[in-house]
Amino acid sequence: MTDRKWLTRILLAVILTGLGVLIYTSVQIDRLARIGAGYKAKIACSEIFLAGRDADAVLRNEFAGMDPVIEQIRLRIDEGAKTARAAGPFGLGQARALYREGYGCMLINGGRVSALPDLAPAPEKTVPWTLAPQGSPEAVARVDYAALDGALAAAFETNDIGNRAVLVAVDGKIVGERYAEGFTAETPFLSWSMGKSVTATLIGAAVLRGHVDVAERAPAALWENDPVRAQITWRDLLHMQSGLEFEEEYRAPGSAVNRMLFAAADAGGAAMRMPALGAPGETWYYSSGTTNIIARLLRETLQRSDIDDQRFAREALFGPIGAASFTLEPDASGVFIGSSFAYASARDWARLGRLYLQDGVWEGERLLPEGWSAYVAAPASQSDSQYGAQFWLNRDGAGERKRFFKALPEDVYMMWGHEGQLVFMIPSKNAVVVRTGMTRGRDVTEAIDPLITAIFNAIGDAPAPASPAASAPRRTP
Repeated sequence: MTDRKWLTRILLAVILTGLGVLIYTSVQIDRLARIGAGYKAKIACSEIFLAGRDADAVLRNEFAGMDPVIEQIRLRIDEGAKTARAAGPFGLGQARALYREGYGCMLINGGRVSALPDLAPAPEKTVPWTLAPQGSPEAVARVDYAALDGALAAAFETNDIGNRAVLVAVDGKIVGERYAEGFTAETPFLSWSMGKSVTATLIGAAVLRGHVDVAERAPAALWENDPVRAQITWRDLLHMQSGLEFEEEYRAPGSAVNRMLFAAADAGGAAMRMPALGAPGETWYYSSGTTNIIARLLRETLQRSDIDDQRFAREALFGPIGAASFTLEPDASGVFIGSSFAYASARDWARLGRLYLQDGVWEGERLLPEGWSAYVAAPASQSDSQYGAQFWLNRDGAGERKRFFKALPEDVYMMWGHEGQLVFMIPSKNAVVVRTGMTRGRDVTEAIDPLITAIFNAIGDAPAPASPAASAPRRTP
């Protein structure tokens, strides 16, 4: 073979190798860009079409202070079609989010969209929240209104931590409420991981009605022939002790959580396919994938009884407590993304917190099993006392770990989401505190601690813990 032929073959091999590397790199870049585009399209769609916020304000504020890559993703809003489209440079990483009435926004991945039944508006209670300002007949005597008003005023004066809503309810009455510009009492706020607590609440409602027993094995068909995963119970999932592999790292674009939320068509299915790293119940690891498995299995469980999960949520929970603003956003498969995407007004988040203070009873009707509040607030065995059943706990750990909010007692438990979405249940005060906002680029606990401490100190202790009588047979969690 001549030297020319050898050179030709070598050159061809180099070219083909280079093309292969280029194609592989392009595919990887496209996958990563699709996650960024999915994030931008989903958030923009929900904030504009579900939360009803001004589009310019959303585009200006929601993506500020993030990875510079996000700035390179172009976003196009179609008001008529109620869609948000996003794409990275050179058209890489395209994503589309679509608003559907009653369901909020969902990402369209690969063109696969589940058919969803029409949802009637959530039923509303005729009795609204009782407002109890200072000097009114409804005022709560053990609230220091001057101190409370001062705390709320200071929180919004400079607002360098990005407060959007702060609401304080004592004895079931709103004693303080404040909103940032562009937000009102009617604005639905994104849950992020407060959605995990909503998912646990729906499980509680299903337990009361006999659809779920948390001690039983999780009914995942995919795990039936797996000797380890087949042992996972509902309780293991609720406690984040499934033993399944998952990467809960939002700063890594290609992490399991980002792929699940912003690229997968079936969030729960993606998490369910993760391998087991150990036996269930032996280790605790915070995992959004675990919650989406719960949401998916709950839907399948209810469907076996010909019950639609979204209607179940409205009829068993949101309707009775008058929380009409709650919207549970699904993925493209139609399953609520229980880890992250619930929307509700600050008042309706407070209603949910109040339901827990009342041990699952609302106006004489039991909606959750007796003792469910204590169950979700009891530490998971391997969590070092910081986590219950999809709720965070304000308890000191066994070693040097201290509670999250030092001025608050250890009976406090919380719904807690990304960037500082919080609902505090404070049994010793019979109080609920809701804080929503965007605290980005700093420690959330440190930023919010002065506000929640001032609010806590402005409320006197409750004379006795709320203990409404049960109106339905007990089902042990």
